[in-house]
Amino acid sequence: MHLWGRVEHAVDEVWIIAGRVHRGPGTGRTCASVVRFRRSLCGAGGGHNLKELPGRIVAGDIAWEKSYFNALGFRKTGEAVGHSWEMLRGTPLAAILQGYELVLAQHHGMQDNAEVGVAYTLRTPDLELGAAGVNFATGVGLSYALGTPSYEDGPLNDPGKRYRLQLLLLFDLEWKLRGYGDWSLVTRVHHRSGVYGLIAPSHVGSNFLALGIRYKF
Repeated sequence: MHLWGRVEHAVDEVWIIAGRVHRGPGTGRTCASVVRFRRSLCGAGGGHNLKELPGRIVAGDIAWEKSYFNALGFRKTGEAVGHSWEMLRGTPLAAILQGYELVLAQHHGMQDNAEVGVAYTLRTPDLELGAAGVNFATGVGLSYALGTPSYEDGPLNDPGKRYRLQLLLLFDLEWKLRGYGDWSLVTRVHHRSGVYGLIAPSHVGSNFLALGIRYKF
């Protein structure tokens, strides 16, 4: 109990996620559950680069691939950026909340390796839409594959080569309904890439999509 109390002071969300990717017509579907949880997600991933994803999602035309992952995450939301950056005080950006997230993942299917990621996060205040509310969050950090990420693309000049250390980008939309307190619906894009050659060559990496339920404490 004392150890769990210390963990709760360090984080305000603990979540688990499972993912599957399936290429071609149809969909991939996954679910995950845990007895004592703070966020439970169902996820899927697609064989497109990050620029293509928004249009593909809107059109419902995603090429799914047969790969899977399960992950456990710890997230802490801190103070608004207006408290840290004086130049932003009095602007619409001042209310954006900053924090950090740790992601621990295990992949299956087209690759069989663990993944560790850490990210600095930013989250907007809730936008009220009648009885519903929505906020947007993004995270940027590093992801390291503990093994060979064989599902991911290799560079054009050496397609068989894989890179363990890559950029980690997270994009969340969190949907809330009035009267449901701390429960919300979350959609996420989990992205790994080489930052156009800065960390690894262009055209390497992967994208996963996730859908789930979050409980905040």
